[in-house]
Amino acid sequence: MSIEFLLLVVGGAFGALVSRLFRLPMWPIVGAILGSATTGVLLDHGLRRPDGVSFFAQILVGTAVGASVLPGFLRQLGRLIVPALLVVLTLVAVGVSTALVISHLDLVGSSEALLGMVPGGIGEMVAAASAMEANSALVAGIHVSRLLVSLWILPLIVRWAQTWDRPLES
Repeated sequence: MSIEFLLLVVGGAFGALVSRLFRLPMWPIVGAILGSATTGVLLDHGLRRPDGVSFFAQILVGTAVGASVLPGFLRQLGRLIVPALLVVLTLVAVGVSTALVISHLDLVGSSEALLGMVPGGIGEMVAAASAMEANSALVAGIHVSRLLVSLWILPLIVRWAQTWDRPLES
């Protein structure tokens, strides 16, 4: 394990702690992203994670999500499959449309715009950018920005949506 990787981990942990102190929404992930990104920028050094770390992290996240599946999940999923497909198709359409606009405005190249704006895992899109000889750092930056905005506004949207779940007072 390299010293650079350890610095990224320390930066991510520090960012998570600071985010908790400031009560940021989704503080562990938001803080880790901000902390490790800040570490990389401040060191002005091409910090790279060792091969396999992203794979291992994805396994941990997948395991955590899988462990939260409860009995009745498939029945519930069956009721939600059509709305879920509509949401995914809408997200893809909005992402592609936005990418075409920002590419047309010459804000970024078309490859970077499409890979940065469509939904998908950051690691997978960065790998695709690299394979296509696009700017993978820019693609990662776009995805991180989208992720942070989503994580920051999601608690507000959930609170707003919960007001619709409450029975009306008569």
